[in-house]
Amino acid sequence: MTNRFSRSADATRAPGYWVQGFTLVEMLVGLAVSSIVMAVLFGVYAGLVRSYTTQNVAAEVQQAVRAGIDYMAEDIMMAGFNPRAGSFIAIEEAGSTRIRVRSDRNTDLQDSSPDFGDIAYEYNAGANRVDQTEEGNTQPYIDNVTDLTFTFFNAAGEDLINDLGKPDPITSDIDRADIRTIEISITVQEPAGRGRMVNRRYSTRVWCRNLGL
Repeated sequence: MTNRFSRSADATRAPGYWVQGFTLVEMLVGLAVSSIVMAVLFGVYAGLVRSYTTQNVAAEVQQAVRAGIDYMAEDIMMAGFNPRAGSFIAIEEAGSTRIRVRSDRNTDLQDSSPDFGDIAYEYNAGANRVDQTEEGNTQPYIDNVTDLTFTFFNAAGEDLINDLGKPDPITSDIDRADIRTIEISITVQEPAGRGRMVNRRYSTRVWCRNLGL
């Protein structure tokens, strides 16, 4: 006598029942969907990385330009400083890409160089930088500069070169003596990865407080 409860499990399955996995088509569809999702996620991630890099470079460029132009402005602001009345020391060169000023910055009341500070800033287009010359010694000041422009204004706010037609550079001592404020504009370009470049321009106007006294 055969015990019906001793049959194998396979014998109790309904006809046509088969254990199956994924078909080849299903696997290909799954791979395609996964590839699309990964491509989208990678694109978003790459965009975030580029944005982060660009933001960091832009912040560093802005900080470097601001620091450099602030020191430059301080030197220009002191043009003509002389504790002894009656002696004229001021702007010796005034051009759109070069300026040279003198002042008794160490207040030792001596007339001869190097006791009187003689300092110049000039755009070096060939090297894409600003050079600083102090007492005859020239050194790089700001790198990756694509433009440096000095604009000279008189007491009435007139641009001596562009409004009044003075030569560039201004050669006349009388015309240079009319300068009261100077605008400094500088543009710096820095690489930000994958061929991208970050450009930042910074401008400030300096009042030469020791001129016209």
